[in-house]
This record gives sequence, structure tokens and C-alpha cells, in this order.
Amino acid sequence: MNPGPTPATTPAPTPAVAPDRRLVGSVVAVAVLLLTLAVGFVSSAALRSFETELRPELEREATVVGSIGAQALQRALDLGVPFAGLSGVEEYLGGLLATRQGLAYLLLTDGNGRVVATAGQAPGSFAGLLAGTAPPGRGALMRVQGSSYDAAQPLLEEGRVAGWLHVGIARARLDTALDDMRWDVLIVLLVVLLATAEFLRFILSRLVAAPIGMVMRLQSRLAAGEWTVRAPGDIGAEAGSVARHFNVLVRRMNDRWERLCWLATQGTAPRRAAAVLDGVKHRLRFGATALQEGLGGGAASARLPLFLFVFAEQLSTSFNPIFAMELAGGQGGMLGAALPLVTFVAAVALLTPWGGELVARHGPRQALVLGLVPAALGHVGAALAPDLVTLAVARAVSGAGYAIVTIACQVQLAREAASGRMARSLGGFTAAVMTGAVCGTAIGAVLADRLGFRLTFIASAILVLGVAAMAWRCMPAGGAGEGKRGGIWHSARAAFAEPHFLMLVVLAAIPAKVLLGGFVFFLAPLELREMGLSQAAIGRNVMLYGLCMLPAIMIGAWIADRSGRGGTIIVMAGLLNGAGLLAPLWLPAETALPLAVIATGVAQGLAAAPMLAMIPGLSLRPGAPSSAAMMSLLRLAERLGSVVGPPAAAALLALGGGQHAMLVLGAISAATALGYGLALLMGRARREALA
Repeated sequence: MNPGPTPATTPAPTPAVAPDRRLVGSVVAVAVLLLTLAVGFVSSAALRSFETELRPELEREATVVGSIGAQALQRALDLGVPFAGLSGVEEYLGGLLATRQGLAYLLLTDGNGRVVATAGQAPGSFAGLLAGTAPPGRGALMRVQGSSYDAAQPLLEEGRVAGWLHVGIARARLDTALDDMRWDVLIVLLVVLLATAEFLRFILSRLVAAPIGMVMRLQSRLAAGEWTVRAPGDIGAEAGSVARHFNVLVRRMNDRWERLCWLATQGTAPRRAAAVLDGVKHRLRFGATALQEGLGGGAASARLPLFLFVFAEQLSTSFNPIFAMELAGGQGGMLGAALPLVTFVAAVALLTPWGGELVARHGPRQALVLGLVPAALGHVGAALAPDLVTLAVARAVSGAGYAIVTIACQVQLAREAASGRMARSLGGFTAAVMTGAVCGTAIGAVLADRLGFRLTFIASAILVLGVAAMAWRCMPAGGAGEGKRGGIWHSARAAFAEPHFLMLVVLAAIPAKVLLGGFVFFLAPLELREMGLSQAAIGRNVMLYGLCMLPAIMIGAWIADRSGRGGTIIVMAGLLNGAGLLAPLWLPAETALPLAVIATGVAQGLAAAPMLAMIPGLSLRPGAPSSAAMMSLLRLAERLGSVVGPPAAAALLALGGGQHAMLVLGAISAATALGYGLALLMGRARREALA
């Protein structure tokens, strides 16, 4: 006898306690700290070695130039021309200085150190060599004079020192090279730390957090009386041992239940025994049919594939315009060189809603793998592109894959979010995209320099295929058919018929991306260039946006989950962004611009997770489309804002200058944020009145 469970009497399993996430966070923090110390020590040693190697090279250059100049003067002295009778020296030194880049000055002094002739700009603290200074055995006498390295070549007249030819090389060359090297080392360190954190989080989630969570869920279900559940038998380590003990316990309990049922039929009062067993069946479930409690995917099952996919996509960011310009015919094809970028962005924007429908119908894992196919084909097509049109088509195909993959990962993160952690889970989406973009752009520049443009595209395609294999192996199946059917247009009508979603899109999502595209990626670089900054300095200032956004994402997500006031956070972020862009009203431009970039990064990071976390709740309202469809429409609105931002900023720049454009954008941010806050207050008052 093997009675099955009665559906009407099946007890609801108590929610399993989530595994302690501090374990994963602590291990990642300690590993990143140790790695930072190790890489920092190696980087410091490399910088010292670089300076040690570079300074002799500069000194050698000064010595060579000095020896060339001194030969002509020494020849004149050897022919009997007295030192005091040398003529045309300044013209000669000026011509020599003009033929050599990087020289600060050329000076001719007599034996007592008095300046006789000069070319270039010598430091004010320059002091000639004193009388009686012995000439070096070979080469030049090296000194540091103010901001220059000074190489002094002796001029001999009848065996004694008649004068010195001083060649100065500005130390700024060394300082600039060292500064560039320090920033390169810092960027590599940042890439290593971000990538290490992502991989550690994934490994710990798969090997530690997921097994512990599975054991805790299994324990909870057994405590609720579900003795039909089993654990996977292929789990390793201690969690696997515990799971196998659970399976043995479940099997024994079912065997004893079957024996008890058999004994009840053999007893003297079978009806009374059957009544007792029926009471047990109302509280406990037994049966040979096993329901397997899986490991689950966790947020890392979508976050690491997303990170690696964005990393692969961003490998070509640093050289895409250059490659397009080459295919377009050099400088004459400058306008056409923008075509691949336009087709990519257009494909992402237009196909994002369709990607949401695909995810809703087939589930995140299958949709993600399907999206990786055009992404890989697009990279291969770009590598083999013989002309600009082919490259533009290939980038459009990659954009289609990008639209599908990002929506699939976003929906998977929403599905895996634990109770009370929706904002933090979806904040991981933005964080993974940002870290992938930072790491991919930095490494892609190195690969392009070593391998060339086409092979870098091939490397991207290979990495995308690896992401497909990882996603199929690690991301749990399921979710197919969970969405509400009706097509893209039906979903769009239903979504924008929801007032809260419409307010979120019009007053928060679109303005935020208009500011991002218009200010950070268009206006700020132009204004920084007008201030006279180098290209490297401009890049570092713009990079402040991403560096400030990453921690702000986690902070905003944490506050939203703890307080439940995601709308308030979005309003405050919009006001902060507006205040940052209004900084030129009371601060000088050299301070206001970096401060505005920082404020934009912090504001965008604070609002990113709360904005996404609102979507699952809105999708549960009557008549609303699926969460995947609403997320795809939100992403579509954001991308439209990114497209509108640069031309809007360009128009403002043409009308009134950079400061005027910043003030207008800041006013727009503050006004839309206040409008969204007012709409939230009105909606809350309406709900309270109806209640």
C-alpha cells in the first residue's frame, strides 16, 4: 500500500531561510583586499623600475645632443679660434635646438660658469659650473637644474676647460610618462579587481551558497511534512554529504510509512487504523514519487554570463570608429564611420521589446542562448567585413543579440531575487554591465594593439560562445510561457496604460539617459578640451562617472530594499543630478565640470536599481503585461533618451555655450524629478482616499 498525497491537504512549505550572504561577501572582500595589496606592491615596483630605466635614456639623449653640438665648437677651438672669439654661436645653438624635439635649452658658458650664448628657455635657477670643475672621463656631467636634466659637455682649449655646452631636457617628459604609466597601472588594477570579484562571486555562489541554500530549503520542506522530496546526488563537499543523509532519511521514512500502512491492514481493527492513518496524511506527505529539490541558479547564474558578454562586446569599443573610418576610406569617410555605431544602437533599441517577448515565451536561459547566436555571428561578420556597409550590418546583428541577452539576464535576476532584495538583485544587472564595459574597453585596447582589429573581433566571438556554454550549463531552465501573451504592441499599450509605469518612463528613465548621453558622453569631453586638458586627462575625468556609479548602485539598492521607498530615491537622485549640473553658477569651470560628472555618476547609480525593482511589482497589477515585457519597454525608453541626449546637448551648446547647456540640463533634471515626486504624492493620496 502506497497512498499518495492529497492535494487538498498538502501543507504549504515554510519559506526556507536564505543562506548567510555575509559569507560570500566576506570571502570576496578578503580576496580582493589581498589581491589589491599584491598587485599594488608589484605595480609600485614596476613603476620604480620604469623610472630607473627611463631616466638614463633621457640622460643619454642629452649626452648625444651635447656631444654633437660640442664637436663643432671643439673643432673651431682646435683650429686656433679663441673661445672668446667664437661667433654665430646663438644661431648655431638655435638651429640645433629646433632640430631636436623635447630639448628645453642649449647654453654655452665659459670656464667660470658665466653664460655666453643661449637658446631655448633655461630655468631661472640655472647655475653654471664653477671654475676648476674637472671634466668627466667620458660622456657628460649630469645634473638636475630646476625642472630639467642638464648634461654639460666640456670644451677644451690648450688642455684646459675653456667652457661648457649645457643641454637641458625637461623633466616634464619623464613626469608625463610616469603619470601615464601610473594611470595605466591603476586601470589594469581596477580591471583585475572587478573581474576577480565577479568570478569569485560566481564560484562561491555555485560551490558554497547554492548547496547551503538547497540544504536549508530541503530541511524546511521536510520540517513541513513533505517526505517526497529528494536532493541531487551529485553535490560535492559537506553540503553533498548532508544532502545524501537527507535522502537516506527520506527513504527510510517512506519505507516505514509503507510498512505501517501494511501493518494497519493486517491488524484486528483495520478501520480504526485507517482513520488514524488518514489523520496523518492530512499533516504529512509520503510517496515513492520523488520531487527533486534543485540547487537553483542564484543571481550569479545570470550576473557572470552578463559580465562576460558585455566584456566581449566592449572589446571593440576603443577602436570601432577607427576601424569604420579605415573601411570608409580614411578622413573622407568620417561621416560614414558613424554608421556602424548608429546601426548597433538602432538594433538594440528596436529589438529590445521583441527580446522581452522572447524571454516571456521561452524563458531566460533559452532566450539568452538564442540571443548569443546573432551576437557571435555579428562579431565574426565584423572581423571579415570588406567594407563599411558590411561592418554596419554586422554591428546591427550584434545589436540584436545584445538586446535579447541583456533582457534575459535582467529577467533572470528578477526571478532569483530573494524576498526584500529585489533592488539589490537588479542592481547587480547595472553593476555587471558597468564592470564589463570598464574591463572590456581597457583590455580591448591592449588586444587591438597586439592582435589587430579583426582578430579582436574574433576573440569577442569566441568569448561569446563560451558565455553560451556557461549559460546553458549554469542557468536554471524554466520560466517559459510565464509571460502574458498578446504581442509587442498589446504589451506596450497595456504597459503605458499603467500610470505609474508611464510616470517612471517619462519623468525618470528618459530624462536620466538624456543627461547621461548629453552631458557625460558629449558635452563634458568638449568642455574639458576647451579648458586645455590632454586627451588622457579628459578620459580620466569622464571615467569618474563609472567609478562613482558602481558603489552608488549598491548603496541605492540597499536603501531601496531596506526602506521600500524606491520612488523617493529616484526623486532625490534627479535633484542631485540637477544640482551637480548647476554647479557652474557658483564654482569655477575647472571645479564644476568634474563635480558635475561625479554628481551624475552618483545620481545615475542611486536611481538605477530602484527603477528596475519597481517593474516586477507593476507587472502584477491587473491588465499589466509581463515583467519581461515591461523591463524591455523601460530599456527601450532609456535607449531613446540616450539617442536624444547628444543632439539636444549639441543644440544647447550652439545656442549659448557649454555653461548655458549645463544649466539647462540641470534645470530639466530638477524639474522632472520634482514632477515625478509630485506624481507619486498625488497617487499616494488617491490610494488613501479610496481606502
